[in-house]
Parts: sequence; C-alpha cells; structure tokens
Amino acid sequence: MAVKSASETKPAETELLPGKHTLPASWWFSKEIFQLEKRSIFMKSWLYTAHASTFKKTGDYFAYNVMGVQFFLIKAKDGSIKAFHNICRHRAYPVVRKQKGSSVVLGCLYHGWSYNTDGLLSKAPQFDNVQGFEKEKNSLYAINTHVTDQGLIFVNFSKDPQPFDEFFKGLQTEFHEFDFSDYEYHMSYELDGQFNWKTLMDGYMECYHCPTAHPGLTAAFQMQTYRVEPRTRHARHYCDIKRTEPKKEAPKKQGWFGLGGEQAPVEKKNVGGDFDGLWMYLYPTNGINCYSPAWYSIRVLPISPSHTILQYDIFTKKGLPKEEKDEFVEFLQQVELEDFDLCVKTQENLNNGIYNTGYLHPTKESGVLFYQGLVKDDVKKHFEAEKALGEEINPGALGNNGIDNPEGDELDDICKSLECKGDNPRTYAQELNW
Repeated sequence: MAVKSASETKPAETELLPGKHTLPASWWFSKEIFQLEKRSIFMKSWLYTAHASTFKKTGDYFAYNVMGVQFFLIKAKDGSIKAFHNICRHRAYPVVRKQKGSSVVLGCLYHGWSYNTDGLLSKAPQFDNVQGFEKEKNSLYAINTHVTDQGLIFVNFSKDPQPFDEFFKGLQTEFHEFDFSDYEYHMSYELDGQFNWKTLMDGYMECYHCPTAHPGLTAAFQMQTYRVEPRTRHARHYCDIKRTEPKKEAPKKQGWFGLGGEQAPVEKKNVGGDFDGLWMYLYPTNGINCYSPAWYSIRVLPISPSHTILQYDIFTKKGLPKEEKDEFVEFLQQVELEDFDLCVKTQENLNNGIYNTGYLHPTKESGVLFYQGLVKDDVKKHFEAEKALGEEINPGALGNNGIDNPEGDELDDICKSLECKGDNPRTYAQELNW
C-alpha cells in the first residue's frame, strides 16, 4: 500500500488559498501611471493631514504638498479648521511660504493681494475702481475638510467628494476605542525618500518582514499573532503585545569572600507599553498607530514616481515621564528607519527593468493584496472613463470657479485640441492617443 505524502494528508481546512501577484514593477516608476494615480486616487480620496490639537490659536497654519498639489490648513476665527489651495487668485503665486506659521492676514508677496483666515479676499491693491471686479468671487480656492470626533483632520480635493463616512465606513467608531484626548503633541520629524509611495505602503501593510527586519518590534510584540483585517478603504492591524513581566525577587548577589547584599527586585518593562495597539491603515497613504505611551501618524506624501516625503507627528501620553517619552520615540524612529532602508534598496531593483511581479502570501501579505487591489480597481475604472471621454478627467480641477471668462474657455479648447495630436506631430488624431 502506498504511503501518502505529508502534503496529501494535510487537512483541507488548513490549506491556503492561491496567492496573487503584485502589481507590475512599472507602476513603481512610470510617470504616466503616477499622474493617473493622482487623478484616479489622490484627487478623490479623503487624506489624513493633521490633528486639531496642533492648532493653538487663530491664524495657525500648516502647509503640505501631495503630488504637486500645494495646500494648507488654517485655524479660522470661529475655531474651525479650514483648508485652501496655496494659490493666490490673482496670478497663482503661493500665499504661504513656510511649512508652518501663524498669521490672521495671508498676504501674497507678488502683488500684495491679501486674505483672511476664512480665505476671503480682503485687499487687492488698485482694483477698487476696476469695472466688473468682484472681491467675493476671488476668494482662495477652498478644499473639502472633515474632522472626526477624535480631532483627526482629513481633506478631499474633489469637487464632488464621496461622503467621509461612506469612504471610511466605520472608521470613526473604531477610533473610539482609544482616548486621543489623553495625549498631547510631542514632536514631528520628516524623512526624504527616493522611492515610490507604494514601496512604503507595501511594507506598512504586512509584518511578514518583521522578524527579519525589526528586532525591536519583534521583542515587543508576539509576531505570530499579527494579522491585517480589511474594511472599506481602511484596514486594521492586530498583534498581541508581550506583557511586562512582574517584579521578581532577584537572587542574592555574592560579593568578595561570599559577602554582599541582595539586588533590588527588577521589572522587565516593554517599551511598547501594555496596550495591544490600535493601528489603522487609511487608504491610500496614511497610518494612525496607537500605543499606550503614545500615538503617531504617518503622512506619506508622493512628490514624483521615485520621490516620497514621510512625515511623522508624535503625541505622547499626558504626564508620561520624559525618559519614557524619549525611549518610545527612539523605539519608533528605529523601526521607521529600518523600513526606510528597505524601501530605498527595493526601489533600486524595481527601477532596473529586471523584476516585474512577485508572488504574495495569501495570509501573511493579505494587507498588501487588499491595498494594491484598491489601487488597481481605482486606476482601471478611471482609465476606462477617460478613454470613453477621450480626455483626462481631473476631479480636483476647479476651472474658472464661478468667474465668467468666455475667451479663456476658447483658448483652453485650443490647448485641448493640440493635446489630442497623435504620435506624429504633423497629424491630428480624432481622440487621445491611447
């Protein structure tokens, strides 16, 4: 009688589902894909930007750049947080020029136009007697904002955004498990990465690499319990922490000639605290990671296909001793630097044209499959819509924004017709050269 192999006798319920491949490597360096991602994903998504507690007084502002879209958040006189494109309505010069600051008057240094904290135009030098000019139609370009119950601020560049609670269904409810009000702003720092934004998200969405690449994280958490559970456009990460061992009576310390006292009982403390954590991935590029000593956010800001800025804001528990704050920050930064180094080396190989796709583990890398699936679906759907229309669709483009300019529309049409040329510049195509 033939003896069955171990694989043949393995119970069916323990067999893993077939894995899938990653997106092709070209999606990590193609300029065209990068621009398509901008239109199909980043102009439509709710992007986490800041926490409300970092805005202390009227006029406090923070500026950002996502895929070339420059914008800022500012605290208005009524206490609300507003978002505006960093574009003067006169000649498109940036209104704020620092990454952060405070001012109740936002003055453009090109021609002196100025705006208040509500984005309303307050002064346009020498335009008072210009016929047909209306101040109220020349306010800053406003951006949709949503502030959660926990003070997390999101922006959406689309003219017609999907409601926040549909885009991130159930997100605010899960965040109620953590008391954000018991934490205060501690510090921020930034890393400048020569890699694609998805290179970072690939690592963030799995801990298959943790035992190999993150010794500190592995010492604090039970990596065999790590899992990622997809939601709508977010995913929750779970992992059991290694509990702090209680104080134990230390053995007697023997000195010279057998003399000596006893050591004080010691407690092995876990730098990650005693809370299993609430770690949330927010599609497409953000993370909110909550531990007991602190919580921190990750803003992954794509600048170009191979250039990404990583920004971290850290909020520590109120009353936490300085040494414990410093210890946690050191722990966090070490983990993030380990991921950063992985991204740099991985991107180099993605760029060289040798590697195309890789096989993903169906459970260990289920988070990667989830987020890459969202990317694939959003890009394909938008691409088909543009193909059907015969031109690019930018959900964030504001056009004339309420200002009547027939001649400008006519000139825009000339530009569009020129962009519809085929590969041969001497000929015109009837549609885009797809």
